Amino acid sequence: MAEIVSGEATERRRYRLKRDWPRRLAMELLTLVVALLAIAVVGLLILDTAPGHRFIVDRIAQIETASGLRFRIGRIEGSIFGETRLKNVAVLDRGGVFATSPEIDVKWTPGQWLRNSLTIEKVEAERLTLLRLPKLKPTGRKGPLLPKFNIHIGSLSIHRLELGPRVSGVPRTGSIQGKADIRGGRAIVDLRAAFDKGGDRLAIMLDAEPDGNRFDLEARVDSPANGVVPAIFGTSRSIGLVITGDGSWSAWRGVAALNMSERPTARLQLTVRDGRYGLSGALAPAQFLKGRQMRLTSPVVKVIGDATLKDRILTGKLTMGSGTLRAVASGALDLAEGQYRKLTLGFDLLKPPALFPNMTGRNVRMLWTLDGPYATARYSYRLTSPNVKFDDTGFVDVRAEGSGKLSPWPMRVPLRLTARAITGVGDVAGAILSNARLDGFLTITPKFVRGEGLQLRSAKLNAKMGLLIDLVTGRFEVVLSGGLTRYFIDGLGIVDVQSELTVVPGPNGKGSRVVGTGKAWVRRLDNSFFAGLTGGLPRIETRLERGPDGILHFSGLQLYSPKLRLAGEGYRNRDGTFHIVARGRQATYGPLRMILDGHIERPRVQLFLERPNDTLGIRDMQLLLVPSAAGFDYRANGQSRIGPFTSNGRILLPRGGRATVSIAALDVSGTHATGDLRADPGGFTGTLNVAGGGLDGTLAFAPVGDAQKIEAHLRASNVRFPSLAVRLGRVDGNVILAEGRTTLDGSVDARGLQTSGVSLARLTANAKLVNGSGQVRALMAGRRGAAFEFSTLANVTPDRIELTGNGSVERRPLVLNQAAVLTRAGDGWQLAPTSVSFAGGRAVLSGRSGSRPEVHAQLQGMPLEVLDLGWPNLDLSGVATGRLDYAWKGNRSGRADLKIRGLSRAGLVLASKPIDVGLAAIVSGNQAAMRAVAVSGGQVIGRAQARFAPIGGGDLLAELFGAPLFAQVRYAGPADTLWRLSGTEIFDLTGPVAIGADIGGRLTDPTIRGSVRTSSARLESPVTGTLIEQLQADGQFNGSRLIFSRLAGTTAGGGAISGSGTINFSGGAAALDLSFDARQALLLNRDDLAARVTGPLKVRSDGRNGTISGNLQLNNGRFQLGRASAAAGVPQLQVRHRG
Repeated sequence: MAEIVSGEATERRRYRLKRDWPRRLAMELLTLVVALLAIAVVGLLILDTAPGHRFIVDRIAQIETASGLRFRIGRIEGSIFGETRLKNVAVLDRGGVFATSPEIDVKWTPGQWLRNSLTIEKVEAERLTLLRLPKLKPTGRKGPLLPKFNIHIGSLSIHRLELGPRVSGVPRTGSIQGKADIRGGRAIVDLRAAFDKGGDRLAIMLDAEPDGNRFDLEARVDSPANGVVPAIFGTSRSIGLVITGDGSWSAWRGVAALNMSERPTARLQLTVRDGRYGLSGALAPAQFLKGRQMRLTSPVVKVIGDATLKDRILTGKLTMGSGTLRAVASGALDLAEGQYRKLTLGFDLLKPPALFPNMTGRNVRMLWTLDGPYATARYSYRLTSPNVKFDDTGFVDVRAEGSGKLSPWPMRVPLRLTARAITGVGDVAGAILSNARLDGFLTITPKFVRGEGLQLRSAKLNAKMGLLIDLVTGRFEVVLSGGLTRYFIDGLGIVDVQSELTVVPGPNGKGSRVVGTGKAWVRRLDNSFFAGLTGGLPRIETRLERGPDGILHFSGLQLYSPKLRLAGEGYRNRDGTFHIVARGRQATYGPLRMILDGHIERPRVQLFLERPNDTLGIRDMQLLLVPSAAGFDYRANGQSRIGPFTSNGRILLPRGGRATVSIAALDVSGTHATGDLRADPGGFTGTLNVAGGGLDGTLAFAPVGDAQKIEAHLRASNVRFPSLAVRLGRVDGNVILAEGRTTLDGSVDARGLQTSGVSLARLTANAKLVNGSGQVRALMAGRRGAAFEFSTLANVTPDRIELTGNGSVERRPLVLNQAAVLTRAGDGWQLAPTSVSFAGGRAVLSGRSGSRPEVHAQLQGMPLEVLDLGWPNLDLSGVATGRLDYAWKGNRSGRADLKIRGLSRAGLVLASKPIDVGLAAIVSGNQAAMRAVAVSGGQVIGRAQARFAPIGGGDLLAELFGAPLFAQVRYAGPADTLWRLSGTEIFDLTGPVAIGADIGGRLTDPTIRGSVRTSSARLESPVTGTLIEQLQADGQFNGSRLIFSRLAGTTAGGGAISGSGTINFSGGAAALDLSFDARQALLLNRDDLAARVTGPLKVRSDGRNGTISGNLQLNNGRFQLGRASAAAGVPQLQVRHRG
């Protein structure tokens, strides 16, 4: 029984637990809520204590808004849930404090938040100071313009508002009073502000209640120049604004009038009808603007629009337009949710020059749509025009479009820009840029627009582009990298082009500059004439720059090809023509200069060739190519071995065929040639017919591999060229001209040949050289100062010449004792030691030419007559023994030790007395020195020594004449020994002479100390018959002058002459200034003519020209007819008769 009862009790307890659990859970939750409410109340009560106020103040100081504002509160008095007093309030931005107030009283009802209402009974400040306007950070955030809750401000009072000088220029004080109540479909706003000292006055009153058919709006702003309101709007102009009207919500009409600087700026008609707002009128901002903004708003901007505001959604349409720009906006703005509702913006540019002065076009239109939240709205845009131009560059059917979503800065905007054609850039560039398309993304911030990796494509072009636009300064930069492949240029061929370009603003921000580099590779060259010059496919590189004038400049222009290398600069005009000036070298024709003008596929070309053919001596050649329908007309002129030449004709460029040079005329020294030469690979093919000037025959041209072959068959009869004369001759042979080498196979037979001062009675030669190797045989006889005859055999290779031969000079044998061997050494040739015998004397010669010349000679009894071959009419006799060495290996070094026995010089009538001379000289680095001794009859008659230092690195003789000098000369002996060595034969001087001189300065401007004396000398002229005996002279050196204080002598029959004067040795010549007094002097005594005169006589000369003048009395004279032919020739003197 007990067990049964116990079991029943257990079951009842389980039943009660199951039945009471909801009530117990509710009680526990209620207890939790009460506890939380108690904790919240306690927390709120704690916040409204002094420690709580301090906590709030600290937390507020740590807050910074997205726009950069911060707030500081000294302390909080009163209750934060009712009447509160804020002490020492300061508002800060990025620049620091900009507004302060020592005390602000606030009375509000926080419990109204539970009713979705912000209720502030009072905001009052006895004093508020605005030091400056705030500088807020742009946040990029966009949100609702109107709040979603009710607002009630019972009273707003600022009894003393102090404005610092940084707000409006001068300190100002004023006050603000106002109230607002926005709730239950009604909005009441009343705000008034006033400033002292004739300052701003503002009054705004709005009472709108659609359900009560109430609408009333009154606003008035009266602000002087440099006032508060202008400062807020960033201007210093005075502002006057009046908005007033009459009616109700269902029908209200009003006006708005705005004046700036007391000038009408806006006149608008305002309407409200059943909740639809409307405006119409005109704005006149252009009078206050400049540049582009003024042009786009001139003369006035007409405005018309209407909209509705329902449930805080503004829906309508606004149209604004001037004579240059029209803008239309339609759609809706959700002011509560902060969204665009299918908002469309359209812009029509009616007069493009208003936007950019260099822009023209038609139907330039932009359409922009927005839909969604302000910050993340979906957008699309489209810019179109059938034709738009910038200067002469036009874009046909241009279209730019893209779509995306707004985002915080920086925002990425897609771009697709297309143009069917681009005009005004020339036919070539226009074809390249047809159907241009630009794709990519632009990164946009409030200050910059940046595009990277933009893809630019066209019919021929494929490139990458980048751009940067500074929206603050207007500066921009565009970078273009890309090129075109296998582009065909008619008349030229196929090219690949690669460029790296940057576009930046022009000087002073006007226009634009394009700078960068360009490269071009010719993949196929169709112009066979140019192909022959380049010897292969050329490559071109250049720096590029295009200024605001639209002219593209090339600098550092380089052309590379197997046979042609050019460097230069130039430009491309806006009409597509080029002007290029370049210098370089062509493998066959040598150094050249080029001027190119015109269209690149067929330009006008001027070529200046310094020495296109050394074999023919062609130099200073000018070639002018003028485009023609068939190719080019040409004119040429220049110099050659046989004289100046001219030529004219045509260069024919048949499509698909070889270029042909049709020579209408080639004239040189009376000889005329005509013919056609076709440009084939390796050279020309054709024949020139030569006639006139004593020369006739043919020149046949044909390429041999990569070389040019010329086959010549010419006959000469009494030919006279400037540097060559041939009485009778013949040339037959072949010349093959290759790069750096000449192949020759031919013969020459000439009689009566004169060239370079050499007269050859006969010349017979034949040569066979293959690629520079072979033999040359020659036999020549003639005169060069002395009669000579020589036969030679030369074995020639490109790097070695072996020469053997023998002959005679003045019937005295001249023999090469061994073969003379010349080998190529660097940039010159080296002569191995070679033994030469002449008239019993012997010399061993060796040396080197080029940039490091050397001369070595060892002489043994070598007659000096051999020198006549090098210096005609030198007429020295004697024999030389000794050694001469000279070398240039970075510095000069040389030495001479010579002994000359029997040195003499023979003239037409007289010869000098032989003397022996010993000479020692040395050159080392930048100094040189010499010593010489003259001996006659076993007695020393003269000595000389000299030192030159420093000497420069130029020609040795020129440097010695210009180097600082110290020298000494002593001579005591016969005057005729020195006089006859000088080679002067008009007069002959004999008798004793003594010279002592110390010489300084330079040879061209010496400083001399010393004297010249002679007595009992004799001066005789075989030409004039003059004979002066007992000649006495006494002269002193003074600087560069030799001053004769006494000159005197006698003539036959008791005549006499005396005088004085100077000889000046400066300037490298002897200038004479001598005065004489003749007394019964017999100065002319020829077989056919004699004269005895009395009177003054002057002789003056600058070393090159001179005069002899005097006022002479002819004492007596004689002449004999019929003897002129037997008399010696008298030099022709310029005589001027007086009296």
